[in-house]
Amino acid sequence: MNAPTYIFRTFLFSLFAMLSVLALNYLIDPYGITGAPRIANLNQHKVDINNHTRLNKKYQPYVENHNAMLVGNSRVEMGIDPAHMCFLGDDLDVYNLGIPGASVAMQLTSALNLMYRQPIKTVFLSVDFIDFISTDPMPPAAKKLMHQQSGELKYLPSGEVNPNYYSVVFRDYYRSLLSLDALVSTAKTIVFQSSAAADRENSGFNPARDMEEAVRVEGARALFDQKMQNLRAKYGQPWYLRNSAGQLPVTFEEIDDFLSVAAKKDVKVYLFTHPFHGEYRDLMQSEGLMPLYEDWLKSLEMLVRARKGDGIELWDFSQESPYIREKVPAAGVRSGPLQWFWEPAHYRRELGDLMVDAIMSDRCGSEVRFGHRVL
Repeated sequence: MNAPTYIFRTFLFSLFAMLSVLALNYLIDPYGITGAPRIANLNQHKVDINNHTRLNKKYQPYVENHNAMLVGNSRVEMGIDPAHMCFLGDDLDVYNLGIPGASVAMQLTSALNLMYRQPIKTVFLSVDFIDFISTDPMPPAAKKLMHQQSGELKYLPSGEVNPNYYSVVFRDYYRSLLSLDALVSTAKTIVFQSSAAADRENSGFNPARDMEEAVRVEGARALFDQKMQNLRAKYGQPWYLRNSAGQLPVTFEEIDDFLSVAAKKDVKVYLFTHPFHGEYRDLMQSEGLMPLYEDWLKSLEMLVRARKGDGIELWDFSQESPYIREKVPAAGVRSGPLQWFWEPAHYRRELGDLMVDAIMSDRCGSEVRFGHRVL
C-alpha cells in the first residue's frame, strides 16, 4: 500500500469513527439537549445527568415550545411537577427551569432567555432566603451579576443578542457530541438504564428517583441527619441580610429588573417562597436567623407592593404548619420517604402539588390547604 492510499484510508476511517460517535451521542442524548426520542431500555432515563444539569437547562427548554415556566433552584426542580392538573387544565405548557445550585442571577437570566425566545405568558418564580444572605457584614459595593451570567446564553438581560452565543453553542455541542466524556456518558446511559437512576424529564422536572433509591437503601433518617449536619456547619456562624449601612443585597434589584421586563411583556408572575421541614426551621430559630428571615420576607412584600398593577402575586409557604412537622423515622428504619419531604431542605412533589393547588386556586378551582397569599 502506497503512502497516499494509506493516508486516504486513514482519513476515511477517522471520519467514519467521528461520525459514528457523533450519531451515537446524538441519538442517545445523555444530556437531554438534542431532543432525540427516548426509547425504553436504551436512553429513556438520562442516568448521568446530575453533573450536566446546567448544560441540559441551557438547551432542553427550546426543543419544544412553552407558554409558562417554573424558575428556581433544586427545590423547584424536584418539588414542582409541570404535569400538575391545574397547569394542564389552564392550558399551561410549563417548563421546569429549576437549576440546582444556581444563583438568583443565573436563574433570572435563564428565565429571561426563555421569555425572549418563546411565548411565555406565566412565570412561577421561587425565591430562596439563603440566596440573599451573606457571611460578610460589610460586602464590597455590589454589582448586578445578571449581565455576567448571560454570557453563555443567547440574549443579554436587555434583550440584545449575545455576540458570543454561537461560539458557545459550537463548544457545547462539540463537547456533547464528539468528546470522550460524552461518549462515556452515552455508554453509562445505555448500560445503567433503570427507573431508580437519576433523570430529568423533557419538561425539566427532576423525578428524584435516585433520591427515592437512597431513602430505600439508607432510610429517611440518614438523609435527614446528613443534611442537618451540613446545615449546622453552614449556619454556625453569623449571617447578614443587610450591610452596615442597612442596605439590602443587590439581589432585590435584580428581581425588580426581571419583574420590569415581565410587566412590559404582559407576563403574569407568581412569586413564592419555599417550605422547610420543621427541623430546618428550628435550626434557623436556634441560630438567630428568623429575624433576618422576617426582614427578608417583609422586604419582598414591599417590593411587590410597589408594583401594584403589574399582575404579580406573592405566596408564602415558609410559615409553621402541620405539613412541615412530619415525624422523621428513627435511624435504621426503612419505611420509605416521608410524605412531604425528601430531607430538611427539599420537599417532595406531593407537597409541591399542594403549593400549585394554592397558587392556582383562582384559576383552577382547587383548595388552599397549604400556604397563603401575601399580596
